[in-house]
Amino acid sequence: DLDGDAGVDATQDQQVKKMVRLALACEYRRSEIRRGDIGEKVLGSTAQRGAFNKVFERAQEQLQHVFGMEMVELPAKEKVTIAQKRAAQKSSGPSSTKSWIVTSTLPPAFRTPDILSTGDSGYVALYTYIVSIIMLSGGKLPSSKLDRYLRRANADESTPVASTEKLLQRLCKEGYIVKIKDSSSGEEMIDYIIGPRGRVEVGEGGVAGLVKAVYGEAANEELSKRVQRSLALSRPAEVERMVNGVVVDGDKKKRGERKGKRREEGAEEDAEDESD
Repeated sequence: DLDGDAGVDATQDQQVKKMVRLALACEYRRSEIRRGDIGEKVLGSTAQRGAFNKVFERAQEQLQHVFGMEMVELPAKEKVTIAQKRAAQKSSGPSSTKSWIVTSTLPPAFRTPDILSTGDSGYVALYTYIVSIIMLSGGKLPSSKLDRYLRRANADESTPVASTEKLLQRLCKEGYIVKIKDSSSGEEMIDYIIGPRGRVEVGEGGVAGLVKAVYGEAANEELSKRVQRSLALSRPAEVERMVNGVVVDGDKKKRGERKGKRREEGAEEDAEDESD
């Protein structure tokens, strides 16, 4: 039935456009692209079997070819409490977080401030600095030590973006860092770890690049080895799957592996939609 096929194609075209708009809108707000939002705002209640996978891959192609971007799945949040670690040990393996963010696919030559200027370069510099400090400190940093690092940068009370307290709250809300409170010792201890967005958007490549830029001509092979050792210590077991098959200078999986994984997860998600 040609008319029927044409109708299906037209519907899918509209869904792809909605998916691209949703991805760009979420990135503008620095919020996650959630599987539930895709089902509600893009596919609707009448989606056919296999629609999610097809729409996702076509939207991914549009983002890559037209905007120089792509959707990258966020890693699971790091397990920090004893209960969380025990639950992770009992699980069969890493599962999909069903959440994505948009990252650039432009070649390094085009990732310059003149091209990628967003108007909030101060905020980008601050969260890159804070994420880098935590990652180079083994992936976990007490609040008191973070305060000392910020004091050295004259940012312990206020920043060009907002007060330091509000800045840290925003970084936690947007997933760059995670604030952990522990009162088991009788005294409240506060630590910061890297959040899912921080691991993907800044990543190991961003941290290594910042260190190289700070050291300038003094950067050598020994410094590079020290940085890589520190980054390896900050890498939790829960995100090892994000490292296998990753190009460190850019933190991106091989596309073939990611696309195959997306097909498998898409089939599972479509089955879930039918059962709802």
